[in-house]
Amino acid sequence: MARFYCLLAVFVFIWGVLRAQGLEIEGKVIAKASQDALPGAIVKVKATTLGTTADVNGRFKLSLPNLTSVTLQISYIGYKTRELAVGTSTKDLVVALEEDVLRTSEVVVTGLASSVKKQNVANSVATISAKELLVAPTQTLDAALSGKFTGVTVSQNSGAPGGGISINLRGVTTINGENQPLFVLDGVIVDNTATQSGVDAVTKATGGGNANFQDNPVNRIADLNPNDIETIEVLKGPSAAAIYGSKASRGVVIITTKSGIPGKTSVDISQQIGLTSISKKLGSRKFTAQTALQVYGQRGLDEFNKGKTFDYEDEMYGQKGLLSETNVGVRGGSQNTQFYISGIARTDQGIIKRTGYEKYGAKVNVTHRLSDNLEVALFTNFFRTSADRGLTNNDNTNTTFGIALTATPSFVDLHPVNGVYPDHPFNASNPLQTRDLMKNNELVNRTINSGRLRWTIFKNEEQNLDFIANGGIDFYSQTNKAFFPRELQFEKASALPGTSILGETTSKNNNLYVNLLHTYVTASNMTFQTAVGVQVENRNLEHTLSVAKNLIVGQENIDQGSSLTVDQNLTIERNRGFFAQEEVNIDDRFFLTAGVRGDASSSNGDTKKYFLFPKVSCSVRLSQFDFWSDWRAFAPEMKLRAAAGATGTLPQPGAKFTTFNPLNISGGGGLIIGTVRGNPNIEPEKSKEIEVGFDATLFHGGATVEFSYYRRTITDLFLFRDLPPSTGFAQEVINGGEMLTRGVEVAVGFTPVRSESFIWTSRINFYKTKSTIEKLSVPAFNTIGFADVLGRYRIEEGKSATQIVGIEPDFAPNGNPITGTQRLRVLGDETPDFQMSFINSLTYGNFDLNFLIDWKKGGKVINLTRLLSDLNGTTPDLDTPGGQYRVSLFGRATSQLVEDGSYVRMREISLGYSFDKEVVQGTPRRHLFVPAPWARRAESLHDLAL
Repeated sequence: MARFYCLLAVFVFIWGVLRAQGLEIEGKVIAKASQDALPGAIVKVKATTLGTTADVNGRFKLSLPNLTSVTLQISYIGYKTRELAVGTSTKDLVVALEEDVLRTSEVVVTGLASSVKKQNVANSVATISAKELLVAPTQTLDAALSGKFTGVTVSQNSGAPGGGISINLRGVTTINGENQPLFVLDGVIVDNTATQSGVDAVTKATGGGNANFQDNPVNRIADLNPNDIETIEVLKGPSAAAIYGSKASRGVVIITTKSGIPGKTSVDISQQIGLTSISKKLGSRKFTAQTALQVYGQRGLDEFNKGKTFDYEDEMYGQKGLLSETNVGVRGGSQNTQFYISGIARTDQGIIKRTGYEKYGAKVNVTHRLSDNLEVALFTNFFRTSADRGLTNNDNTNTTFGIALTATPSFVDLHPVNGVYPDHPFNASNPLQTRDLMKNNELVNRTINSGRLRWTIFKNEEQNLDFIANGGIDFYSQTNKAFFPRELQFEKASALPGTSILGETTSKNNNLYVNLLHTYVTASNMTFQTAVGVQVENRNLEHTLSVAKNLIVGQENIDQGSSLTVDQNLTIERNRGFFAQEEVNIDDRFFLTAGVRGDASSSNGDTKKYFLFPKVSCSVRLSQFDFWSDWRAFAPEMKLRAAAGATGTLPQPGAKFTTFNPLNISGGGGLIIGTVRGNPNIEPEKSKEIEVGFDATLFHGGATVEFSYYRRTITDLFLFRDLPPSTGFAQEVINGGEMLTRGVEVAVGFTPVRSESFIWTSRINFYKTKSTIEKLSVPAFNTIGFADVLGRYRIEEGKSATQIVGIEPDFAPNGNPITGTQRLRVLGDETPDFQMSFINSLTYGNFDLNFLIDWKKGGKVINLTRLLSDLNGTTPDLDTPGGQYRVSLFGRATSQLVEDGSYVRMREISLGYSFDKEVVQGTPRRHLFVPAPWARRAESLHDLAL
């Protein structure tokens, strides 16, 4: 018996020693295809908070003294996450990860301090990598987003080099508020204001019924360098964007720039060279002596009889603009310190002489781990851009290039003689003279700096608590200088000839987020993630515009004019907020989220009141249940999801104030109360959304499907209410009305061919949306347009928020309008029936081909360009029966001006070749951009880039 107890004691001792030793796991993470090490790969122990990252050689080490068997989860950006069961200690574990060409293992943001795998998330969140973003050369970051996402509409407002882009997420979100999404760069809310240059002082574009400035402004998100982007995440609806509260109704675009990678320093140098050219000319009427006399009288006949003709469209837009862009990126680092340094030099010449765009920028990102529990990261950006804008877009003085050309017949000679330009006999300006003598430059200096601190206060096998602080500042100065000398034809006709314009804008945005993030993991594989935090956001925007008239000959400075007008606007906004969020992951089967954001703002009538924006969501991964086993071969992943949330749109900072306007009283200065009364009770617009959908992976991972349906209700719309004259005011801003937006989004990704030598991946994005005015607290009103007979956008209860109306009669069977039947009618809707894109990437050996086809079906546009040439008698088809009939309808029918906006466009196409690493060090990919003539846009197209 004693011998038995001795043996038992020895066994217990040995078992205890072995148990105390636990597991010692060492290994290496590599890419399956190339066998290259993956430094920085994350290795986590499932159902615990334990984990580590791979070193510069892809190697990792885990010491688990209290565990005898574990399941490891190994992940790396751009690769599929892999789970691996380990029951014994090992020193030679090799984990090969497969490239995630369909992005099924992405990690997305779910809070200001938290993230989760996309396979669990309960919202529709669109993401894009750097590789997908820069398929082909692009001018600006926002232009590169075209066609890449469902529910994201990118519109180009101008073909001028350097900008003029607007982005809309999930349809109309407001009538009189801000429609552009919120942009967040490495934790900093960045300014995307499009500040006017001030040339409206010459063009008078706002004097014809449209109060919006139309002098071709650049949106400031164009300053960013697309080559610095690592990933972009788009939070399209309130259910996803609620974490940003009262600034997020229009959606949120979260941009993460590249960071260093442990290991050997890599240098990436790229050079693009190309040309821009006009793709399609509008053409000009071929005059006869009779038509010249009919349209322009005797002077026209005299000019025609000189026997000369000119192609002014080619002379104005025929320049072959040179494009050049040089990018340098350096990244590397050690296990504790990583860095990324980049620089860009870009020059774009427009298709109009003396127009162009230059950008110079530099970026430095540094991440340093001070200890196992403390990490800091710093992000620094600097940009300097200069744009020569020319004089384009709308005007009411016939001075811009395009409008002047509509009044220019081909037989009139506008060229200079001995340096002296003749006056245009049929227009207020000579467009060649204006182009050659005027100046319109915009200069921007910008810096964006941010930092992040992450401190793990405590951590054990079951839980950890992190303190995360993220903040930064976005500052830029913008100087607009425009000069129109006295000798210009339209200046000579002015009472005060010679105009100089100086606009000075400074913008400063800063924000600080302080968060606590607690993670708790149970033995039954339930994870609770609790996040709480506070935010402070400040915005200062100051714009001063000075316009000098009657300049001294040869002088450009604004102090050399006898008449000087100055307009100054200062916007100050102070925002404070808090948020709390709980996320529960139950065995990777159920994922639940509940949270609330509270915001107070100086823009609201009550600056101390916190408006609450809650969110709740749930997803269920059916494929994780046993009953799904029969379907697993067909659909290895299937998730149902539902979410609801609320966000807001802040009122304009001055909406609650009644302003004073300067007034000259008997030669003395004075003030007069403005016509718009401030509303001390103004509140944010509220947007509430419900979203349901599903995500699935099909055919052994060869295809993915994402489907979403959303229904959004926007209440407390910002509206202008007319006031009785007895109040002394004309209008005031109020909260009133309700708008309903509904939509469907479908994204399908698949790999038609995948072999060792040939890979073909595709993605189809489809979406449609519709917005309806459900309630309106004021009478129906027009938002954009010059006159009913020219077409307007009308806000009316029970109708689409983007309907187009105009004067339209009844027509007789012979096509002639019936007199006396004219009335205001709906002529169409700007919102398209649907939008769709087809994205493809084909790789064969060292070659790769990428292209994107963009399809817009339906959606009406008001085209006034042809109307101008009709009225001036220069339209190419004016002598045809169709042209004559169109002209006969002017003033009686608007439908001739409302056209179908459908298109199918090859938006991007590129052909690339990858050299072997032994031949070229660094990133060995060089691209040849193949031009698509049918996709070109005047003033902005890259025709060829190497």
